[in-house]
Amino acid sequence: MVPSRLHPAFLPPLILLATCLALASSQPWKDLNDKFNKNHVDNTTSPATMPDDYCEKMMRARKIYWNLIHTFIHASIPSINNICVEDGIPIQGGLRKSKNFVTITQCLFKPNPKLPTFSYTRTGISKKIVIGCWKRLPVLYVEEALGAVWV
Repeated sequence: MVPSRLHPAFLPPLILLATCLALASSQPWKDLNDKFNKNHVDNTTSPATMPDDYCEKMMRARKIYWNLIHTFIHASIPSINNICVEDGIPIQGGLRKSKNFVTITQCLFKPNPKLPTFSYTRTGISKKIVIGCWKRLPVLYVEEALGAVWV
């Protein structure tokens, strides 16, 4: 069963991260939003037509390596941004849950000691997602899989 709420213990590291980035940049929410989009948004691929090695190709293309789990959101940037405004339900500490189901692909790391490369098992699903918002922009995707939550 996937937890429906983020454990409060995850909030202090998020606040610390946001504070550090605020000191390092004049518009840290924009930098974090750009990173969020680079890491999680893929509105060009339909889950119905994606190849078996989709996760490996996307992770390599976006220079995301060795994550145990990673999610790609198959929706437009404006519709994802709108979760931070009117299409999301506030849960806690800047986190919002989408009111509508969103198509995503979850990539789960599949270790193979015989191969020096990384491989993933992909699962395409439609679910309500949880994102962290700052200045009305998504800056954090809250991973929910295998009965656990990753930030």
